[in-house]
Amino acid sequence: MADIHNVKVARPLALKPTPTVLPINTPLSSTRQSRPGCLLAPAGSLEMAMAVVDAGADAIYMGSLGWSRRPYESEMTDDDIHQAIDYANQHGCEPRIVFNTFPSPLEMQGLLDKVKLFHSWGASGFIVTDIGAIQLIRELLPDTQIHVSIGSGITNSMDGRFYQGLGADLLILPYRWGETEIDEVQRMSDIGLEVFLFETVQTGKICPGKCIMSSYLKFRDWREEEGKREFHGSANRGAKECYRVCQTHWGFGPEQHPSTDLANLTHPLFEPQQQLKLRSDAQLMLEQLPAFIERGVEFFKLSGRERPTEMIVDLVKFYRQVLDGILDGSQLDMARYRPELEQLQQRWVKAKSRRVGTLMARAKGYGEHTADDASKTLAGGVPSHG
Repeated sequence: MADIHNVKVARPLALKPTPTVLPINTPLSSTRQSRPGCLLAPAGSLEMAMAVVDAGADAIYMGSLGWSRRPYESEMTDDDIHQAIDYANQHGCEPRIVFNTFPSPLEMQGLLDKVKLFHSWGASGFIVTDIGAIQLIRELLPDTQIHVSIGSGITNSMDGRFYQGLGADLLILPYRWGETEIDEVQRMSDIGLEVFLFETVQTGKICPGKCIMSSYLKFRDWREEEGKREFHGSANRGAKECYRVCQTHWGFGPEQHPSTDLANLTHPLFEPQQQLKLRSDAQLMLEQLPAFIERGVEFFKLSGRERPTEMIVDLVKFYRQVLDGILDGSQLDMARYRPELEQLQQRWVKAKSRRVGTLMARAKGYGEHTADDASKTLAGGVPSHG
């Protein structure tokens, strides 16, 4: 078993030139082989994992219970992960495992044990958020592939330089970044790049990866199946749900009350219960793909571990066709795909809306039995936990 206390932690950039002794505009370099245009698909279940492999994904990613910031039903048991790894490798698909939580000191040993276990089964890489975990995984497994998760909250080109120094191979870029930002990152380092298959969104009030609003909205205890009941924390700390606070509609405006002058305001900003979303809806990406591939973007990531398997399979098949046409030069006119994408976009939005509604309803339900029990206790009754 791996022992965190016996791991010799490398200094930053021990295997690469140290940026502190280089001019700020000197790019870091590596010898890792680049392979543009790979399709990275979600696997929220064993069924989904096998289906997206069959549909043509180049790589799949799946989360272990309690370690990947998703509800437990969208994470996988170790046995299912083992089967998915075997199936992917047998079909020439690269299995990646998600560890995008922020582990406490008491959890780091457990994370390393899981990483070593999945690597021994044939996992080809890991998607990681915590900078300490990235460095430890690189020290333990020099040849594995490490993706920097969106949860790391990348904000500028120097972040790419920093994470490459820690030993990361690939950097997931923020949703809103485009060609200009890609060029700047590549000017500073040659860390591999990964983008979500979302159209770049220039509006919104949330920085992906740096949101803790779900924890303020509702707290719940760990579930037994998540295996981490001794720890407390937020969605960023384990399998507790992100309730998609930014994607639901909120009523915005002052409370209407006869004794206040606000009730007489007519400006649209002060209309009661004005509908407000904290983040704009993302559009599935299309027109940007040729330019991104030309710039060497290696992985195109499709989110959706919580979405219906059938819809994810259709999206994988669609993007497989699009990416292949760009890579072999047989179809560079993205307008040809627009009608089919519009249909997929409608399904995507409907599925997202249903999921957001489910998560918000779940959040509302957490703690209600606790409040009822407290009332019964105050009234002399006995709480029921059956």
